[in-house]
Amino acid sequence: MKRFDYKVIAFFVVFTVALTIGVIAFWEVALRPPFFAWVDARYPGQANEQRRWNIKQRTEHVVISILVDALVVTLLLRIVHRQQHQLRASEERYRALFEQAKDGIGVVRLSDYRLIEANNRVCEILGLRQQDCIQRDVRELLQTKPNGHPKVPMLAGHASGEIELTVQTAQGQSRPVAVSFTPLTADGEEVMILSLRDLSVRKKLEAEREEMQHQLYQTSKMASIGELSAGVAHEINNPLNGVINFAQLLKDEETPRGDFEKQMIDGIIDEGQRIAQIVRGLLMFASAESHELEHVHFADSIKTSIALFGRQFEKEGITLEIDLEPGLPMVRADGSRLRQVVVNMISNAYHALKAKRAKTAESEERKLFRISARRVGEGRLVRVEFYDNGVGIKREDLHKVFDPFFTTRRETGGTGLGLSVSFGIVRDFGGTINVESEEGKFTRFIIELSAIQEWEAQYV
Repeated sequence: MKRFDYKVIAFFVVFTVALTIGVIAFWEVALRPPFFAWVDARYPGQANEQRRWNIKQRTEHVVISILVDALVVTLLLRIVHRQQHQLRASEERYRALFEQAKDGIGVVRLSDYRLIEANNRVCEILGLRQQDCIQRDVRELLQTKPNGHPKVPMLAGHASGEIELTVQTAQGQSRPVAVSFTPLTADGEEVMILSLRDLSVRKKLEAEREEMQHQLYQTSKMASIGELSAGVAHEINNPLNGVINFAQLLKDEETPRGDFEKQMIDGIIDEGQRIAQIVRGLLMFASAESHELEHVHFADSIKTSIALFGRQFEKEGITLEIDLEPGLPMVRADGSRLRQVVVNMISNAYHALKAKRAKTAESEERKLFRISARRVGEGRLVRVEFYDNGVGIKREDLHKVFDPFFTTRRETGGTGLGLSVSFGIVRDFGGTINVESEEGKFTRFIIELSAIQEWEAQYV
């Protein structure tokens, strides 16, 4: 017997002795005197002496015994009632845990593989009602195909590791599950604890992850194509602009030429500009791929980019002003992508001024494009402003200018990608790009990038 049992027995023995002593004391003090007085009065005289003695002794023994027994039984009943209440509460808790478990839990009888008990989750996973689930052959419930049995190593009554199966539900649906069995002996009967877990969500996430990996592979593949496109575009861009400028010079010369020569020169300019548009498209495509950032002179990017448009600005009568703060610090960027942003800004201004010139041919207003660059924010930022007094942007369109494929000059070949691409590039550099405009008056694009401090510049 356990040590705990000895303590319990000792407690009841001591308690019973103490209770008996208390009952005897209560009898002696409270009940015995009046009872004995009543017996003496009821049976007086010498002849009733023995009778009085018998009544007193027997009554005393009976009362003490009844009182002690009644108190002990009452105490035991209270203890048993409390234990039963605790047992019921414990059973209810475990039943609640059993029923509310995230995984399916069941008890399988090994003699016939019947599911003798199961929580609701088991039946939900198998697509059955509770009454249709109990007392069913677990091999039938876990069938992997119609009229088939699962290959689960449970027949010998040994514990199995978790096994993944695709079971057929009562509705004929395939559902991936994880199954494991643990042997147990209860009340002399061999059973196994069934654990059933639905893997549908996990499998779905795995499929989504595989799809994402596939998309990343495709993105990487497209990035390689984009990098190749960027290389080709950059190799073509500079000589192409040279060809267009030289053809424009030939066209503007005073030398007499025949119609065929004029047609050839115009063809060179038109086709060159068409190729230039394709090149810009390639650059936009290539810019979707991130590049390693380095220390770049923003001023150099501006000067290099504006040189490509010199002849076109002159032809349209556009006044160009460049105001760059001396000693402008470098910024952290990718040189080629930064030049792409600057080219987009210049190109937008050029087309805005060209469109205004066409609408106001009789006007004497000077067509102005100005680029200014300054250190701001206590030297922490480089701010570059691209200003033109062209056609401007409608107020209701200002919030859409950076949206992909939004353009106000689709009739002249605008793709609506330049500003959205520029926005993404500047954002990748950790900077900001904003726009201010008033229709018919001006447009100003403001780009701010973090300046490289002097202590950082020494590591270039």
